Amino acid sequence: MNRTKVCIIGFTAIILGLFLICEAFCTTEGKDDNDFDVQKTKEFIVGTVVKLFAKGYIAVTDIDKIKETNIAKLKKMDDQEFANKYTAIYSDMKGLPQDVKTAYGIDEKMDRSAAIIKIQSAGKKDLYTIIDSIPDTFITKHFDSYIGEKGFDMKKPPSKREIMNFWNDIRKKLDAE
Repeated sequence: MNRTKVCIIGFTAIILGLFLICEAFCTTEGKDDNDFDVQKTKEFIVGTVVKLFAKGYIAVTDIDKIKETNIAKLKKMDDQEFANKYTAIYSDMKGLPQDVKTAYGIDEKMDRSAAIIKIQSAGKKDLYTIIDSIPDTFITKHFDSYIGEKGFDMKKPPSKREIMNFWNDIRKKLDAE
């Protein structure tokens, strides 16, 4: 692994660690005397950190290799299998802003051949645009779900192992898609 990749991954791990520690100390709900909205702040922090991780991953990853791998997987699927998987994925993509969905042709009727063409034409800039367009509320909802599934106790700071497991789970899901 080259030095740039190590620096970016290390930096993002530190940011995530800081966020999780902050989360452990900010578990109160509601607003205080200064109308500080804890939920909105949490959504902003979680959204920013996850987007940073995603962009860092894209920056250091060979996108062409990932595109080839995913196109090969799509070509092996039959139309029914693609339709089933796309339906599940599209339910998550409904949270994207309409202008992004329109610009990238994301709709409920996409077929396998259209998906292959979109993957072939997508570049890092397109992926950054899509990442930036994901609402922080959507990211936070999935992050909270992940925290609940893994049984993290947010009253104490997470261990280095828990943070690394979180990042490894994200990478596995990205590599599996």
